[in-house]
Amino acid sequence: MKKEKQKNPKPQEDREISDRVSRLAKADFELQDAMEEAGMEAKTYGFWGVIYRWQQKRGERQKHQISKKKYIWLAVLTGWMGGHRFYAKHYYVGALYLVFFWTLIPVMMTVIDLMQIIPMETDENGNLMF
Repeated sequence: MKKEKQKNPKPQEDREISDRVSRLAKADFELQDAMEEAGMEAKTYGFWGVIYRWQQKRGERQKHQISKKKYIWLAVLTGWMGGHRFYAKHYYVGALYLVFFWTLIPVMMTVIDLMQIIPMETDENGNLMF
């Protein structure tokens, strides 16, 4: 008796799971919208809720002036431990730099930070709104 090769049911299961997750995310966002329309504070839970709350908090953050030269010098000298992020009052990101200072992740992130900040235009005093 020959053994027949069974088709791998895994892709079909993956597709079904992906569909369920996308429907769940859509329902979660619809619930948020309905709560906001009703005048309630949108409270979400799970993964999507964390992302939603992070985006809300990020949008509420006020910009403030920082010295471009000081930021660049701090990034070059203390970027591996997040000194420039603490100077810019991004305390949570600075804390992440400190937690992972022993890896090369903060160094790479500092290079990205420098690539973002160097081309930015300053005011007449050399300050940026950051």
